[in-house]
Amino acid sequence: METTTNTPRDIIVIYSPRMAGYLMLRGFYLVGVQPNLKRPGKNCFSFFSSQMLKEAMEDYLNHKEELEKL
Repeated sequence: METTTNTPRDIIVIYSPRMAGYLMLRGFYLVGVQPNLKRPGKNCFSFFSSQMLKEAMEDYLNHKEELEKL
């Protein structure tokens, strides 16, 4: 019988719904959505942290103006 151990993974929280949508379109797994306690009516989007995620976030920020026109 195999046993699996759950190792904790780092989570990155995104506050921008547009960036969260972009990351999901790029294939990143949305871990969860929570209400933003500092800004009622807004949400926080959680993703597993990875170097690829950070690069995709940087790509989004570098091309944000172009992407928002779509």
